[in-house]
Amino acid sequence: MEIQIISKKLIKPCVPTPSHLRNMSLSLMDIRLSPRTVPFIFYYSAHGNCHPDTVEHAERLKRLEKSLSEILTLYYPLAGRYVEDQLSIDCNDEGVEYAKALVNGKLSQILQGQFEIKELNRFVPDNQVEESATNPLVAVQINIFNCGGIAIGLRTAHRIIDAFTSSLFTNGWAKACKVGNINDVIVPNFEAGILFPPRDTPVVKLPPLSKTTSEVVAKRFVLDTNTISKLKAEVTSSCGGGHTHKISTTEIVIALIWRAQINAARARSGFLRTSLLSVAVNLRGKTFKKVPENCCGNIYTLGTARFQAEETKMGSLNVFVDQVRDAIRNTVAEFGKQKEDEDGFFSKLIMKPCIEIDEQVRKGEGDIHRFSSLRNVPFYEVDFGWGKPAWVSLAHRPYKGVMLIDTKAGDGIEAWVTMDKEEMAYFQNDPNITMLVKDGDHGVPGNSNLDAA
Repeated sequence: MEIQIISKKLIKPCVPTPSHLRNMSLSLMDIRLSPRTVPFIFYYSAHGNCHPDTVEHAERLKRLEKSLSEILTLYYPLAGRYVEDQLSIDCNDEGVEYAKALVNGKLSQILQGQFEIKELNRFVPDNQVEESATNPLVAVQINIFNCGGIAIGLRTAHRIIDAFTSSLFTNGWAKACKVGNINDVIVPNFEAGILFPPRDTPVVKLPPLSKTTSEVVAKRFVLDTNTISKLKAEVTSSCGGGHTHKISTTEIVIALIWRAQINAARARSGFLRTSLLSVAVNLRGKTFKKVPENCCGNIYTLGTARFQAEETKMGSLNVFVDQVRDAIRNTVAEFGKQKEDEDGFFSKLIMKPCIEIDEQVRKGEGDIHRFSSLRNVPFYEVDFGWGKPAWVSLAHRPYKGVMLIDTKAGDGIEAWVTMDKEEMAYFQNDPNITMLVKDGDHGVPGNSNLDAA
């Protein structure tokens, strides 16, 4: 499938950012992150008379570009640049990168699973995985297929944008495009730097997601509702029905994958290794300190759990489910407590998992397995006026980790797993993983009428 970039430019806010909003301070949660970008791709099947050489198609592209300029008046920091020595964003309206590309192929090829994950990187701008002070914080690539289908690739700087912020931005942009104005768009809040300012507490940045020099590969595994129900029944049965908490889908999927990762590491090294689990926990609406639901930035922390190398624990999935649940729920409970020294309390809580992960990396005595869940983030609601996405995907990221995202139907999960190539060979042959569907084995779940694209 050939892809040709036909244009590239910067899109600026249609109204200049007022002088009193020119500087946005980063929050303590932002500055702990190592610089990296996150890719998302939204796929839209052909709609109406939208062949690339029609007037309707040209109007669609014109609305996309115009509405992006309009929505940036609300999301003005995204059009700015990072100022490292000031730990802030200069909201200077330099703009976001905007490229258009022609794709010599049909979108149905992608929707039917005829791709390698690395190939998806061509649908996002420049394949740049690390941030820099001179680069745009957001880059967009509009990919136009021969059939009239469109894939919108988005690469965002994780420094100021988490999954929720990406969803808020893309849904706002889509609504502005669909209705022709920004009057009904949710107005974002950029006061995270005021709510969680950097303190005198030493800042420990999260280590890069991977320091390995070996090749990393990515695979997509799909768990449908039947598979998830069977896993929950297995855990309940092994406990004799004694679970006092309802087992969440996220908890059981993370537990399943984490145990298989530990098995893969053992197969590679020849012995059972200690493992530190790290899972991202969204803090909006979960902290004693009031955080607006529309607050943008990295409003999340990390829950951690440690697996000690004990062979007797490997056979029981419920052991891992309990650890994952405790990592998430104990973290939420801690952030919900009222403390007298509120600012110092939050600073220490935010830094605690960073310190734990940093120590694990420096000691090098075990493995770190990182998970992020994008479940219930409304990416499938992003409708620019020609329907909701036929699929929403990630792309290949050259560092180890697992990201979970809903299937389109909403009753299943796609697990995007990136790990060392040698360990992946063991992982995907784990008897508990072979029951899952791997990328390339099928089309995208939850789609129909693929021939339309």
